[in-house]
Amino acid sequence: MKGTSRDPAAVLREDRLDKAIEEAGPGLFDLLAAAVGDPDTEVRETAAYGLGELDDPRAVPLLIDLVEHDPAESVVVHALKALESYRDPRIHRTLLREADRARHTRSPRWYAAKELRWYDSEDSVEALIRLLASEDALVQQAAEESLSTLRPAERARWQRLLEQD
Repeated sequence: MKGTSRDPAAVLREDRLDKAIEEAGPGLFDLLAAAVGDPDTEVRETAAYGLGELDDPRAVPLLIDLVEHDPAESVVVHALKALESYRDPRIHRTLLREADRARHTRSPRWYAAKELRWYDSEDSVEALIRLLASEDALVQQAAEESLSTLRPAERARWQRLLEQD
Protein backbone atom coordinates (compact mmCIF):
# COMPACT_ATOMS: atom_id res chain seq x y z
CA MET A 1 0.00 0.00 0.00
CA LYS A 2 2.93 2.35 0.45
CA GLY A 3 3.18 4.75 -2.43
CA THR A 4 -0.54 4.50 -3.17
CA SER A 5 -3.44 6.54 -1.93
CA ARG A 6 -4.50 5.27 1.50
CA ASP A 7 -7.80 5.54 3.19
CA PRO A 8 -7.54 8.60 5.51
CA ALA A 9 -9.29 6.62 8.26
CA ALA A 10 -6.55 3.97 8.04
CA VAL A 11 -3.87 6.64 8.33
CA LEU A 12 -5.59 7.94 11.47
CA ARG A 13 -5.83 4.42 12.93
CA GLU A 14 -2.14 3.87 12.31
CA ASP A 15 -1.22 7.25 13.82
CA ARG A 16 -3.28 6.48 16.94
CA LEU A 17 -1.63 3.09 17.19
CA ASP A 18 1.86 4.61 16.87
CA LYS A 19 1.05 7.10 19.62
CA ALA A 20 -0.35 4.35 21.89
CA ILE A 21 2.82 2.29 21.39
CA GLU A 22 4.98 5.29 22.31
CA GLU A 23 2.93 5.93 25.45
CA ALA A 24 2.74 2.21 26.37
CA GLY A 25 -0.24 2.82 28.60
CA PRO A 26 -2.80 0.43 30.01
CA GLY A 27 -4.93 -1.27 27.41
CA LEU A 28 -2.16 -1.31 24.80
CA PHE A 29 -2.30 -5.08 24.38
CA ASP A 30 -6.04 -4.98 23.67
CA LEU A 31 -5.58 -2.16 21.19
CA LEU A 32 -2.82 -4.05 19.36
CA ALA A 33 -4.77 -7.31 19.44
CA ALA A 34 -7.69 -5.59 17.74
CA ALA A 35 -5.39 -3.95 15.18
CA VAL A 36 -3.97 -7.24 13.89
CA GLY A 37 -7.32 -7.75 12.18
CA ASP A 38 -7.41 -4.31 10.58
CA PRO A 39 -8.07 -4.30 6.82
CA ASP A 40 -5.13 -1.90 6.25
CA THR A 41 -1.72 -3.51 5.76
CA GLU A 42 0.23 -0.71 7.41
CA VAL A 43 -1.98 -0.80 10.50
CA ARG A 44 -1.30 -4.54 10.81
CA GLU A 45 2.46 -3.91 10.33
CA THR A 46 2.37 -1.36 13.16
CA ALA A 47 0.38 -3.75 15.35
CA ALA A 48 2.98 -6.48 14.79
CA TYR A 49 5.77 -4.07 15.68
CA GLY A 50 3.95 -3.02 18.87
CA LEU A 51 3.35 -6.63 19.91
CA GLY A 52 7.07 -7.23 19.65
CA GLU A 53 7.77 -4.27 21.91
CA LEU A 54 5.30 -5.37 24.60
CA ASP A 55 7.17 -8.27 26.18
CA ASP A 56 3.80 -9.91 26.82
CA PRO A 57 3.48 -13.65 26.10
CA ARG A 58 -0.14 -13.11 25.03
CA ALA A 59 1.32 -11.54 21.88
CA VAL A 60 2.88 -14.81 20.68
CA PRO A 61 -0.27 -16.46 19.24
CA LEU A 62 -1.29 -13.21 17.57
CA LEU A 63 2.10 -12.84 15.90
CA ILE A 64 2.16 -16.48 14.85
CA ASP A 65 -1.26 -16.07 13.28
CA LEU A 66 0.03 -13.08 11.29
CA VAL A 67 3.05 -15.09 10.09
CA GLU A 68 0.95 -18.05 9.05
CA HIS A 69 -2.13 -16.36 7.62
CA ASP A 70 -1.64 -12.71 6.74
CA PRO A 71 -1.84 -12.18 2.97
CA ALA A 72 0.64 -9.27 3.03
CA GLU A 73 4.24 -10.42 3.10
CA SER A 74 5.29 -7.12 4.70
CA VAL A 75 3.05 -7.93 7.67
CA VAL A 76 4.58 -11.42 7.86
CA VAL A 77 8.05 -9.87 7.99
CA HIS A 78 7.03 -7.45 10.76
CA ALA A 79 5.52 -10.33 12.73
CA LEU A 80 8.64 -12.49 12.32
CA LYS A 81 10.80 -9.61 13.48
CA ALA A 82 8.52 -9.08 16.48
CA LEU A 83 8.78 -12.77 17.38
CA GLU A 84 12.53 -12.27 17.94
CA SER A 85 11.55 -10.81 21.31
CA TYR A 86 10.06 -14.10 22.50
CA ARG A 87 11.09 -17.73 23.05
CA ASP A 88 8.29 -20.25 22.80
CA PRO A 89 7.88 -23.76 21.32
CA ARG A 90 5.00 -22.46 19.18
CA ILE A 91 7.38 -19.99 17.58
CA HIS A 92 9.82 -22.81 16.88
CA ARG A 93 7.16 -24.74 14.94
CA THR A 94 6.25 -21.61 13.00
CA LEU A 95 9.88 -20.93 12.09
CA LEU A 96 10.32 -24.50 10.89
CA ARG A 97 7.30 -24.12 8.59
CA GLU A 98 8.47 -20.70 7.42
CA ALA A 99 11.90 -22.07 6.50
CA ASP A 100 10.24 -24.24 3.86
CA ARG A 101 7.54 -21.83 2.70
CA ALA A 102 7.93 -20.10 -0.66
CA ARG A 103 7.61 -16.33 -0.45
CA HIS A 104 8.08 -13.46 -2.87
CA THR A 105 11.03 -11.99 -0.97
CA ARG A 106 13.95 -13.36 1.03
CA SER A 107 13.00 -11.67 4.29
CA PRO A 108 10.72 -14.34 5.83
CA ARG A 109 13.22 -17.15 5.19
CA TRP A 110 16.08 -14.93 6.38
CA TYR A 111 14.25 -14.24 9.65
CA ALA A 112 13.48 -17.95 10.04
CA ALA A 113 17.14 -18.81 9.49
CA LYS A 114 18.25 -16.12 11.92
CA GLU A 115 15.78 -17.00 14.67
CA LEU A 116 16.15 -20.80 14.54
CA ARG A 117 19.47 -20.37 16.38
CA TRP A 118 17.44 -20.03 19.59
CA TYR A 119 15.83 -23.47 19.23
CA ASP A 120 18.35 -26.26 19.71
CA SER A 121 16.80 -29.30 18.08
CA GLU A 122 17.48 -31.69 15.22
CA ASP A 123 14.49 -30.18 13.40
CA SER A 124 16.14 -26.76 13.57
CA VAL A 125 19.44 -28.14 12.31
CA GLU A 126 17.74 -29.95 9.41
CA ALA A 127 15.78 -26.82 8.44
CA LEU A 128 18.93 -24.71 8.57
CA ILE A 129 20.81 -27.20 6.41
CA ARG A 130 17.99 -26.98 3.86
CA LEU A 131 18.31 -23.18 4.00
CA LEU A 132 22.01 -23.52 3.23
CA ALA A 133 20.87 -24.76 -0.19
CA SER A 134 18.95 -21.54 -0.79
CA GLU A 135 19.90 -19.60 -3.89
CA ASP A 136 19.91 -16.46 -1.74
CA ALA A 137 23.33 -15.68 -0.26
CA LEU A 138 21.87 -13.74 2.69
CA VAL A 139 19.59 -16.64 3.64
CA GLN A 140 22.59 -18.98 3.37
CA GLN A 141 24.65 -16.67 5.58
CA ALA A 142 21.94 -16.48 8.26
CA ALA A 143 21.56 -20.27 8.18
CA GLU A 144 25.30 -20.77 8.52
CA GLU A 145 25.50 -18.32 11.44
CA SER A 146 22.63 -20.07 13.22
CA LEU A 147 24.17 -23.49 12.61
CA SER A 148 27.46 -22.22 13.98
CA THR A 149 25.62 -21.19 17.14
CA LEU A 150 23.68 -24.45 17.48
CA ARG A 151 26.32 -26.97 16.42
CA PRO A 152 29.75 -25.36 16.12
CA ALA A 153 31.51 -28.75 16.05
CA GLU A 154 29.71 -29.66 12.80
CA ARG A 155 31.02 -26.70 10.79
CA ALA A 156 33.05 -28.89 8.39
CA ARG A 157 29.84 -30.74 7.48
CA TRP A 158 28.06 -27.50 6.49
CA GLN A 159 31.08 -26.26 4.61
CA ARG A 160 30.96 -29.43 2.48
CA LEU A 161 27.27 -28.86 1.85
CA LEU A 162 27.95 -25.29 0.75
CA GLU A 163 30.76 -26.40 -1.56
CA GLN A 164 28.51 -29.01 -3.19
CA ASP A 165 26.08 -26.30 -4.22
